[in-house]
Amino acid sequence: MIKKSVISAHGHDIIAVPDRQSPRRRAGAMRRGGTTTEARAASLRRAAARPSSLLPLSAPVVAFLVVDRSWPVVGAVAMLALGVLTVCGPAGVLAVIPVSLLAGLSGATSVTLGAIAAVTMVVAVQLVAGTRTPRPAHLWIALLGLLVLLAYVLPAGGPGTAPDRFSDLIGLLAGLGLLAAVVASPPPAGLMARVAALAGAVVAGWVLAAGQREGGRLVGFAQNPNFLGALLALPFVAAAGLALRHRRPAWLVPAGVCVAAMAATQSRGAFVSAAAGVAVVLLQGRRRGIQVAIVATAAVLGTVFPAAIDTVEHVAVGDRPAAELSQDSSVREHVAWYAAKVAAEHPLRGIGYGVFPSYAENSPHLGIYIATHNDYLRLAAETGIPALIVFLVLIWLGMKSPASGEAAVQRAMVAAYAVGMLFANPLANLVVSTPFWLALGCLLAAPASREHPINSALGVKT
Repeated sequence: MIKKSVISAHGHDIIAVPDRQSPRRRAGAMRRGGTTTEARAASLRRAAARPSSLLPLSAPVVAFLVVDRSWPVVGAVAMLALGVLTVCGPAGVLAVIPVSLLAGLSGATSVTLGAIAAVTMVVAVQLVAGTRTPRPAHLWIALLGLLVLLAYVLPAGGPGTAPDRFSDLIGLLAGLGLLAAVVASPPPAGLMARVAALAGAVVAGWVLAAGQREGGRLVGFAQNPNFLGALLALPFVAAAGLALRHRRPAWLVPAGVCVAAMAATQSRGAFVSAAAGVAVVLLQGRRRGIQVAIVATAAVLGTVFPAAIDTVEHVAVGDRPAAELSQDSSVREHVAWYAAKVAAEHPLRGIGYGVFPSYAENSPHLGIYIATHNDYLRLAAETGIPALIVFLVLIWLGMKSPASGEAAVQRAMVAAYAVGMLFANPLANLVVSTPFWLALGCLLAAPASREHPINSALGVKT
């Protein structure tokens, strides 16, 4: 039934337009209008809470502080900003990467530690408040931290005299804290790989332009050539992975800058690590037959064309004398065997975290102050075989599931770092290891995040 109504407004008669819709249609239209309005309002709130929206405002302040070298103020601003960014969304944790690099440039490791502490505390509060969910990986992380702390407090091999023993402990525990925070609040996989690749390219360009040479090898960011090579390996893998997986050649530019800087470090371990990461990028997600064909082709080419291997080795080691390389390999081999022997003699809790260099110096088998140059052997010798097993379990949990897209790039980064640990001790070095902790945390959180997607900026599952 159609009704007409007359409404008086300021002395004018207004005839209302008849409503020919049924009550059901009117109710549906009202619901759709309300839903659309609510969706637009929610979209605006999410856009306002994105961490990236705060970066343009903070960039001039950070740039001025860096140029002015006001590092304590930079640290305070970084901790405050990271706390705010982490509250706004999971992507805020990615700011730890540039903060750790700035700290490496200035030598102020306390800035990195403060940034990680801010992120970890914010996520811990979210866990207590129930907006984040603890994962099974948190138990393994806590167990590893407890075993490392126990080995440090109660060393079986004596107190040790290493000057950086305490700083190594703090670096490793901070890395585990960052890993736990990322597992609870994982950033977007693609954004994490892009930040790592671009930050690494900036570091590579900086050291190529302003770095120094020690014995013909490039050093910079307060890192020796081997650590600097390890620092550049993961950004290279991230950039190469983005280029190969998404067929975007533009990412080969940062990859090329990282390769140039890696070649200047003349670090063999860095090139092996980078090659392992690229191999994982090429192999994962393909059929088993294609994987076997790629590996077989590489093996045949290496056998038929040994000059190609010599060329790659020359690029990796540069002009380092053959005698130096041979002596270096011999010393590392003796240290590796001795570390394995120490781990077998102290299998439960090791000789004490950070004690191995002084322990080797006082041993008749070596008699030199030297690290293990292998983080797996370091964990086994200094913290015991159970701690090594727990760490390997964390790696396995992150790598066991097939990954696709950007997650495949993170898998390649973890694989590259895992190989690099065979040649150096970067695990306690936050400047080098921060991208690794982030990539591993994202992989450990991937199954849970797929089951319970987080859409809210404050971390509430919807």
